[in-house]
Amino acid sequence: MSQLTPSWIKKNIPLKDYTTFKIGGRAKYFAEIQTQNQLIGTLKWAQAKNLPLFIIGNGSNVLFSDKGFKGLVIKLNNNSFVKKNLTTVLVGAGLMVGNFLEQCVKNNLSGYEWLAGIPGTMGGVVYGNAGAFGNEIKNFVKKVITLNPSSFKIKKYSLTQCKFDYRESIFKKNKEIILAAELRIKKGNKNDIQKKIQENWQYKISHHLFDYPSAGSIFKNIIIQDTIYKKYYDSKHEKVKILNEEIGVKGGKVSAGYFIEKTGLKGYQIGGAKIADFHANVIINIKNARAQDVLKLISLIKRKVYQKFKIKLEEEVAIVK
Repeated sequence: MSQLTPSWIKKNIPLKDYTTFKIGGRAKYFAEIQTQNQLIGTLKWAQAKNLPLFIIGNGSNVLFSDKGFKGLVIKLNNNSFVKKNLTTVLVGAGLMVGNFLEQCVKNNLSGYEWLAGIPGTMGGVVYGNAGAFGNEIKNFVKKVITLNPSSFKIKKYSLTQCKFDYRESIFKKNKEIILAAELRIKKGNKNDIQKKIQENWQYKISHHLFDYPSAGSIFKNIIIQDTIYKKYYDSKHEKVKILNEEIGVKGGKVSAGYFIEKTGLKGYQIGGAKIADFHANVIINIKNARAQDVLKLISLIKRKVYQKFKIKLEEEVAIVK
């Protein structure tokens, strides 16, 4: 007997409406999830139909194919914020970063101002060990709660078990679904917190990061010790010599945008997708871009950067085919 389709599972939903890139074909099935029980029911239904799965938060770091997704896309909307005690808070994976920061202001919690302007969910932030302004979420995580999509078992990960690295975590490899994260908190001054959040927002706005639909940084920044230029790296003074030019290094990394810009590709356009004039590591959707347009630009950038610098760029954005 075929299983009844839960009422919250929709068919043929345009994925472009659920990503910040505003690109993507239709999902065969699409579900917005509020609770753990609803999620388990949805997963059991998908398992019975042998459907491939893809989980999104705000779709801010993903590029879906023009052909869409032949399985089930699940959008997590579990947006709880619960103070566990004086030192930690438990946040639902579907809580938007902006709403999390509102709660931080309301409760006088400092330390998270660097998240301002990240257009994702807290689950996405943990999943990709998001960072900005010299910070990373790994510096604040106490534990992460996940659900295994096959066995439906709940698991708790300590900070070390999360295996956080630059834009990496164990969750990118084990495919477990992040339900919630317990984060360390500390008290601060409400006005100072608000001021810093506003400053960080203004920085991103002034750098045009929200002028067009995009997925933010397309490539990970370059860890100099992993390149042929490591012998020219002066870690004491945070600089490195690359092709006879001395450039600044931040936290052992050089911006991927630097290498892309040096290939002369800034402003280059294919179809409706363009390498941003304001930041070479951002591809923007200027007019009805297709995933194919973006993929062609990604391929071109990787080829040109490797030809000039012998550096292999690695995508930060998830590409779903």
